[in-house]
Amino acid sequence: MMNRAVRPGRAVGSLEIPGSRSLTNRALVTAALATGRSILRGPLDAEDTSAMRACLRSLGVTIDDGDPNAWSVQGSGGRLSAPTGRLEVGASGTTARFVTALGVLVPGAVVIDGSERMRKRPITDLVDALVALGAEIEMLGDGAGPPLRVGGRQPAGRSITINAMKSSQYVSAVALIAPLLAGDTMITFFDEVLVSRPYVEMTIDVMTRFGADIELRPGPELYVHGATGYSGTDFAIEPDFSAAVYPAAAAAITGGDVRIQGLSEQSRQADRMFFDVLEEMGCGVDWMKGGVQVHGPERLRPVRRDMSSAPDAALMLAVVCAFADGESTISSVGNLRIKESDRLMALEAQLATIGITATTTADSISVEGGRPRGGEIETYDDHRIAMSFAVAGLVAPGMTILDSECVAKTWPGFFDALDAITADATRVSDPMGVIIALDGPGGSGKTTVSRAVGERLNLPHLDTGAFYRAATLVAVEAGIDPDDSPAIIDEVKRHEYGYRGGRMMVDERDVSAEVRTDPVTRAASPVSAIPEVRRIMVAAQRDWVMAHGGSAVVEGRDIGTVVFPDADLKVYLTARRDIRAQRRASEHGRTDIGRVAGDLERRDSIDSTRKDSPLTAAEDALILDTSDLTIEQVVDLIVTEAQQRKHR
Repeated sequence: MMNRAVRPGRAVGSLEIPGSRSLTNRALVTAALATGRSILRGPLDAEDTSAMRACLRSLGVTIDDGDPNAWSVQGSGGRLSAPTGRLEVGASGTTARFVTALGVLVPGAVVIDGSERMRKRPITDLVDALVALGAEIEMLGDGAGPPLRVGGRQPAGRSITINAMKSSQYVSAVALIAPLLAGDTMITFFDEVLVSRPYVEMTIDVMTRFGADIELRPGPELYVHGATGYSGTDFAIEPDFSAAVYPAAAAAITGGDVRIQGLSEQSRQADRMFFDVLEEMGCGVDWMKGGVQVHGPERLRPVRRDMSSAPDAALMLAVVCAFADGESTISSVGNLRIKESDRLMALEAQLATIGITATTTADSISVEGGRPRGGEIETYDDHRIAMSFAVAGLVAPGMTILDSECVAKTWPGFFDALDAITADATRVSDPMGVIIALDGPGGSGKTTVSRAVGERLNLPHLDTGAFYRAATLVAVEAGIDPDDSPAIIDEVKRHEYGYRGGRMMVDERDVSAEVRTDPVTRAASPVSAIPEVRRIMVAAQRDWVMAHGGSAVVEGRDIGTVVFPDADLKVYLTARRDIRAQRRASEHGRTDIGRVAGDLERRDSIDSTRKDSPLTAAEDALILDTSDLTIEQVVDLIVTEAQQRKHR
């Protein structure tokens, strides 16, 4: 599992986005059923479309995807082959629904299964519709989702009613196979409800392009002429509006200016409406030949929107609303609870993680806009949760996306694209927009004070001492003598160091507890005094701050003099040695204060006399003796000074 720290920045520039997942999978199915060869141009290569290709190949369809920009599909004419094993759809809902429908065309049994989450996603409304057409289907699991077995009985076109309240994919799945059935198919809907209607309209458009005779009539009702089949064609796949919402939102919340190439204002894709919502919130949206330009406003207005037609975009919209002035409500999105995750629950929980209040009902979410902060985002293996909160990290320093690889489901290159439109952009300032460097000897209160200052000013906090303890830990675990500098340097170089949510990481392992053990404490001073070790750690610390937008409260023993000599505010904390000893003893639960004082004296001597980066106050540092001050008083002094300097 890989995690990804988001680098804050103002979104500017231009980018291309991948092809539409929805169009790619629909085109793959129609091309697979067509007579003759089809070329799919500009397709999306991602986990969802990979699952679809794998299933179609198992059904005897030949697909040549060697050219990433033009896939060749040799159509089966509707004559699919029985697979030798189960069809695994993974986490792709589109694949699960469409392949289940394709299974009724196979002369033999087909077993369809998916990921653990997919097994919890309902498919029984589709099964009921296919059975109504005459198919033979058996549910093999305990719930309403896969695994299931589709028998070899061929259905026929007829009039049926589909419950399309949960997903439009049930309708699209039946429609896609209807041209291959004997007899016409007439589909009506329970309570005349067709959720996510634009996706059905997209399906109709693709089917028509491949030669099907289909129309969506008032009512609504869907009519498909049977026994007409499909003809192979050259099909261009539009860029994905579902992907475009993320760079558009990045421009919106950062006050940026982003051009997204290839999008058309006339597109039938459901998430096209997201751009209308951004305009309502105060963004400039300029459609032009070959793309769209989005300009972020100084302040975002709250919005109330029914997103039943574009539920996928509702996640990014909810996160954008976290930055608006007031409460926003997104309604008619109950089907988000049965997607890759319970997305309404996930939004409510993760918005709380970044300091935003959100409340949900069975089918809506209300978001109270404010000033989001950074945090560790649980993604629930859901690509849209990951991408939505990554965009928020452009403004909220300290955002880390856990299990960030889940974006590969629909956009494997998402984080590279996000970096591309922020790499050379002017950094977005957080509420303070400064680097505050806190130096001082052990026991002076640096860690406690710096964390409190970071919370008060909404700045990420970095404990650089933890980096040196981590370097010491890897040497101790390798059994290296603390005086063997060459061996220690070699060992330190072998590892990667990170700091997330106040936790020290080595090679993605949380070592926060291990770095505080006695063996590490005893060896920390000599290891930290090695010049090459210090250079490695200083580079890692600078990279961390830059990855968090160039703003942070950083504490250690040479921050204002070596690591960040140009820090906006430098503070040197000190205290009498007896006071420091009492604090250190209390921190570690020790009663031998005299011995603790002796340890501090030795550490002070090493730190102040080492050749590389000796402990000393920067010439322009604010020096605070904390001996007779409370933590709150020290924090108040630093915050006041930071605010005064910001307005000078």
